[in-house]
Amino acid sequence: MPPWGERNRRESTTQKTVGGSRPRWVDGEDFFVSNKPLARSVIRPAESWQAHRVTLELPLATDLRTLLTLDAVSPDAFLAPSAHTGWGRIYGGQAIAQALRAAALTINDGQVPHSMHAYYVRQGDEAAPVLYEVQRIRDGRSFSTRQVVASQSGGAILNCIASFHTPEESEEREATFLPSDAPQPDDLEDEETPLFFQTRAQRDTHGMATLAWMRADESFGDDPVMNACALAYLSDEHLLGAALTGHSLIGDFEKLMTASLDHVLWFHRPLRVDDWLCFTLDGQGMADARGLSIARVFDRAGTHVATAAQEALGRPRR
Repeated sequence: MPPWGERNRRESTTQKTVGGSRPRWVDGEDFFVSNKPLARSVIRPAESWQAHRVTLELPLATDLRTLLTLDAVSPDAFLAPSAHTGWGRIYGGQAIAQALRAAALTINDGQVPHSMHAYYVRQGDEAAPVLYEVQRIRDGRSFSTRQVVASQSGGAILNCIASFHTPEESEEREATFLPSDAPQPDDLEDEETPLFFQTRAQRDTHGMATLAWMRADESFGDDPVMNACALAYLSDEHLLGAALTGHSLIGDFEKLMTASLDHVLWFHRPLRVDDWLCFTLDGQGMADARGLSIARVFDRAGTHVATAAQEALGRPRR
């Protein structure tokens, strides 16, 4: 049976204007979606607003491939579509995946992502496309660096630094392993999501994931760049809950205000997102209203292919 999101995505266009008045934004910093079932509300057409100069239109993304298909508006600027989730805001994984894709489009063939560090600046509007502007920090024979700023009419929504590496022969040593008692994907149930992936999670008593198997809805073959971008998309799903593990209000999101602050991803080995990947999630404690989580990512064979980390805000609602 196809996931709920596949059955309910709308077929329409979104609009973004340049030089016009600002659309309405959702106030506050609450980026987290609790684990309550998503309401199947009526999907209304995106609101349009008047531009003083020019209006840009893009079709809504209907799958992960179209979400990662960016239109070049200059050699270093790209316009990307959004996808409808019903949340009003842009899913954080969309922003970091598209930022990494924009950076990769300015890199010479042969170099692949090895790390990215992103800051969530403000909430994005899923009813509008996103502009990604790339700055070429350095081009080297072994490493190249890019800075990417993602923006909508209200200003920047994400700032990202991505680094690319030319693969080379080296010593190989593994020090992190998938726990021997980890449940397998067939041991867990599919969870409902409007996003372009499957997720099956093992959860604690508060409903936060401690381990999750995930895979994309489609294949990118052995393309290392597209698989890296797709992993970035998957990687934002469970980290915030893990970062706030232990908070006295965890699980009660009517009382706890939460937001993802930044996101880091390291790519260690080749991977494919069309096969199951296991995320083992660990909270690292909280201080100053901020918590940290780390996810180690393993393929089906138990090989450690990537690591993700996220800092999250958690404080009582005022």
